[in-house]
Amino acid sequence: MSPLSPADADAVNRMQLRIAALERLLINHGIAVPDESGQSAGGGTLGFPELDFSERQRKEATTVAVRSALEDFDHISRTITQLWGRDGFDEYLAQLIVDERGTRKGFSMEAMEELLMLARLARARKALYGMGFDRPSRDAWKELPEADRRSARAPAR
Repeated sequence: MSPLSPADADAVNRMQLRIAALERLLINHGIAVPDESGQSAGGGTLGFPELDFSERQRKEATTVAVRSALEDFDHISRTITQLWGRDGFDEYLAQLIVDERGTRKGFSMEAMEELLMLARLARARKALYGMGFDRPSRDAWKELPEADRRSARAPAR
């Protein structure tokens, strides 16, 4: 066997350092590392645990009942649902959040947090889709009068 070139010796050295680092990781995770004979300290041939790929017994899915605080106010929930994404939504929320009459009891903290979150979502939606990106694409040809459509399609002379 011929002596290793300096580049090959460097590659072997780097590989030995990587192997030593991997062995340290295995030992830190409680996995026996095989010696040069291929035997690990635990008597196995590889130092890796047996992997079990069998299907585990699955638990029955459970239903979690989650209810919004605003759902306690049926008429408000209905109106919010109807106005979402339409003109008047921001004004309606503002009326709910700010009591201008001074005679209302007010919402619970949870309901108020939900109203404020809806206001933030509506503002973000407007910022994202304010340019009309959430609307279906239009057919520009259908919007042109028939005469203009014919002249646009006519070949140039």
